[in-house]
Amino acid sequence: MSLKAKAEEWLRRLEARRRLLPLAPHGPVDRAMDGALGGLQAEAGGNPDALAVVSGLLLWNGNLDRSHTISQGIENATGSYWHGIMHRMEGDYWNAKYWFRRVGRHPAMGRLHEAAREPLAAFRAGGGAPEADRLIGRLAAAGEWDPSLFVDAVEAAVEGRGSDGARALLEELQHLELSVLLRYCLERV
Repeated sequence: MSLKAKAEEWLRRLEARRRLLPLAPHGPVDRAMDGALGGLQAEAGGNPDALAVVSGLLLWNGNLDRSHTISQGIENATGSYWHGIMHRMEGDYWNAKYWFRRVGRHPAMGRLHEAAREPLAAFRAGGGAPEADRLIGRLAAAGEWDPSLFVDAVEAAVEGRGSDGARALLEELQHLELSVLLRYCLERV
């Protein structure tokens, strides 16, 4: 089976996974999956597109360290995108924004904006809403995906400045983000 076929199978499993990955994961969710993904890394060799797929799969499984090692070696916008997501997940919000500035307008962001439109529109923050809830409202009103605004909303939620509904929506948006970016990467392998 090719690397692409194996990666597509892992992607389907991750997309179907419920409980969603937390905004700030504390290590690999599935140790068996983590081990299997090491084999994919070897198959990827030096191909930056294949390495981006492996980095994304590792990140979605909660292995920030291994994903970081790979993404920081991919010297293109997609590598920077994975790098930025990893730093957001580890709670290094300033550094995440740095990497998202390096990304610029990535083609996957347009797809993510479309995928996020409906869940963002359905979210209703109450009066006197906490910071994360207000930031989600700004994200919903934006005409495009704003990764820095998403970082701000995640930071507020992780630090307890958001409702439970905001945190749940942000986890769903993160799930969409990982799916959209991985599918983008798989198109290039």
